[in-house]
Amino acid sequence: MPNHALNDTANESVSIYLRSDEAEIDLSTSHKKFYLSELISVNPDTNILVGLTDFECPYTFYTIRQDINDKITLGFPTASFPTGEFRTSTIPTGNYDIDELLPVLNALTCFIDANIVLTFSELTNKLTLTRTGTYTTFSFAITTTCGTELGIPRNIMINPTTTEPNTLASPYILDNTINLAGTSCIYVKIHNLGIKNLNSRGDSDGTICKVIADVLPDEFIYYRPAEYFYFMTNKDQIREIDIEILDDQYRPIDLEGGVFSLTLSLHFTYKRFQRYTREYYLRPPPEIIKESITSTPSTP
Repeated sequence: MPNHALNDTANESVSIYLRSDEAEIDLSTSHKKFYLSELISVNPDTNILVGLTDFECPYTFYTIRQDINDKITLGFPTASFPTGEFRTSTIPTGNYDIDELLPVLNALTCFIDANIVLTFSELTNKLTLTRTGTYTTFSFAITTTCGTELGIPRNIMINPTTTEPNTLASPYILDNTINLAGTSCIYVKIHNLGIKNLNSRGDSDGTICKVIADVLPDEFIYYRPAEYFYFMTNKDQIREIDIEILDDQYRPIDLEGGVFSLTLSLHFTYKRFQRYTREYYLRPPPEIIKESITSTPSTP
């Protein structure tokens, strides 16, 4: 029998308890596919509603992550290449404060080859780049992935194929403050159930929940909703569940061996037909006009 107020069918609601280390397919530490041994199926007149009712995840991922936000591509003119050349360096993976990060940045090949020294102001929380020598200009390429962390806004990055790397002049104070606080939240996404929640671009991307990451590294992030929300799926059968968790910029997370778990609650409700109230329309919708014509008795 039904066991939830949302459930108005004869089917019982179902809770699905998932652990990332028990997934059938590991696409990454934060992207998993689960396959249910028992098919969940409903009649054609029934909708399946899904909600995230529980989630926990260890804060084991780093502020700087490999192949996600660890690349700096710097362009600068030299005597050998007056129109500019580009060098790419990689920041080692890890959690940093500015005292740890600054010497790492100054040891990167891209800055050494350009004769650039980075300094940090505790008054403004911004980095300053100073280039010495004959040439004093440089640029960041759009392939730089750690702009948020270093305070490099997207609008000052250039396309290396169309622009010479001399758009910034030394000494240059980066426009934004550094951000080494890590992600502010985790987005839980289900790729294959047709969930139609929207992101800030207005795209429907399958996100079922935003979980606030209000703990320190090496602590657990818990989902504590003020209210549970349930969303209509576009399925009448469920066997596969494709789940991914992303950071606050929709980038993949590497949990470094950490295990996340969650609970999906499924409820079942009968499909409703679209209803029109005539007094709210200057002209009735075509469906009402057609219905009115077909239901009018013929004149003898």
